[in-house]
Amino acid sequence: MGVTGVVRKTRARVRERGAPTHVATLALRPTPVQRSNADKRLDAGRRVFNAVLGECFRRRNAMVTDPAYLTARSLPVGKTGAGSTIEQRAVKKARTEAFKAVQDAHGFTESAVMSFASSLRVAWVREHVGAQQAQALGRQAFRAVADWHYRGKGKPRFKSVRRGMRSMTTKDTLGNMRPVLTGGVIIAVRWGTDVIAVHSPSGNSRKARETRAELERVSAAVANGGLLSTRIVRTPVKGTTTLRAHLTLDGHPPVRHERGTGRVRLDVGPQVLAWTTFEQDSPAGVPHLSLLADGIENIQARLRREQRRLDRQHRAGSPDCFHPDGTHIRNGCHWGRSVRKSGHATATQVRVADLHARVTGHRKTLHGQLANQILTHGVDVATEKIAYTSWVKTFPRSMRDRAPGGFIDRLRRKAESADGGTFYEFSTYTTALSQTCVCGARQRKPLWQRVHRCQCGITAHRDVFSSFLADHVHPDNGVDRLDLVGAAQAVGLLHDIEDARGPAFTTKRRGRGPASRRSMARIKARRKAKAAKRQSRSSAGTTHPTPTATPATHGVETA
Repeated sequence: MGVTGVVRKTRARVRERGAPTHVATLALRPTPVQRSNADKRLDAGRRVFNAVLGECFRRRNAMVTDPAYLTARSLPVGKTGAGSTIEQRAVKKARTEAFKAVQDAHGFTESAVMSFASSLRVAWVREHVGAQQAQALGRQAFRAVADWHYRGKGKPRFKSVRRGMRSMTTKDTLGNMRPVLTGGVIIAVRWGTDVIAVHSPSGNSRKARETRAELERVSAAVANGGLLSTRIVRTPVKGTTTLRAHLTLDGHPPVRHERGTGRVRLDVGPQVLAWTTFEQDSPAGVPHLSLLADGIENIQARLRREQRRLDRQHRAGSPDCFHPDGTHIRNGCHWGRSVRKSGHATATQVRVADLHARVTGHRKTLHGQLANQILTHGVDVATEKIAYTSWVKTFPRSMRDRAPGGFIDRLRRKAESADGGTFYEFSTYTTALSQTCVCGARQRKPLWQRVHRCQCGITAHRDVFSSFLADHVHPDNGVDRLDLVGAAQAVGLLHDIEDARGPAFTTKRRGRGPASRRSMARIKARRKAKAAKRQSRSSAGTTHPTPTATPATHGVETA
């Protein structure tokens, strides 16, 4: 017998600090009216957030200019924790209480800012922003300003009308944004006066069965009181607003992939990932080579073609936005503002935005698949500590397409959330795995040299050998050291060490071999003819005179 109701939860529930949570995503099917109402609510939430953010800046500036705040900063720091004396803890407590008094005096606290956000619900704002949503927006704004003030993070910015608010959430489950159950299954999500239906496929495909099983699991967790908060996210797809519900649930997420008991050691590159697996309490290793985000090239090629089409439409529709040499005028483009875009250009811009979203989603899927494949061998993961942002200037395309830093973040979360899982990053300054051999010889290699060859007779893929040596890195008095003795004893147990490419790595190269000189001459002549044809079309379609000087090509990446 189906009973229609709304999930509610009392405030008396107390959760332990740091208790695990996970997020379940449900696709919604809003009507055109509900989609329009969602846009209005998100715009109202943007206005409330900007008002609260401005108030936080005002209170923060008043606090830092207060003489009491300067007096609190001049107090001794003190010390707490193990090894601290009673006097040190008293000094620390006095300093904390002094800062707290100044914060309370100026209302620079989370509760005071949340109360201010609730006070903004007047007139038409009350119809679009609920009490719980306003408090959540106040908490979000305060934490952003507090992270900037106390922890040195970036200064938060106001949300513009063009970008808008992407999502809205509630502080708990007592607001007007919550799932609706019928017969123990979530059929809709209530947001104010709208009841937005949940998408539930009716086919018998594998994806449809998995979606229905996930919906049943989430419904059971919500019915048992495991719901903590609800968030509705707006995502544009092909120019149309789509809505999704993110339900924050109590407990660990379900384990869909088996986790191994061995060890995994990584060597991350801008494009290729080398990883060696070791069984439990065994020095024998099996090397692997995988291409990060394998298969992302097809979408990137489509995206590049659409971007070039959009650039041609931009140059044809608004030639005043470009210099005579063809470069774009920075901070002086009025295409789409004072100069109206054509319908074809608007459609191209929508396709470009959709392809960007598809590339991001496909990359996340590929990263998750590779991370799950690695963790089936073991959840004890170790790799070098690398500043991946420093690779952007040297490997811009690989960082754009492969995103090795994003993959490492995803692998870290998956490994640490597993039972007994660890993720350790050791220093490269004291180990230098790509330069060191087990015999003790150390030699720097250029980036193009991908094979490690040593006079002691060892020949192996450079990245694979580094991932093998990573298993013998151990911290010694807080400093990471490479155990060459243990590595020399175990090097004979590494399978396929002389395979320079690795069993799991295949190149996707067109053709059977390198092009001949005659073929290269034809290719270059064809490229030169196409470039001349494009130049003639560009000069015929613009009113600017042809430049007399050749533009500089310094710093331009060529294929």
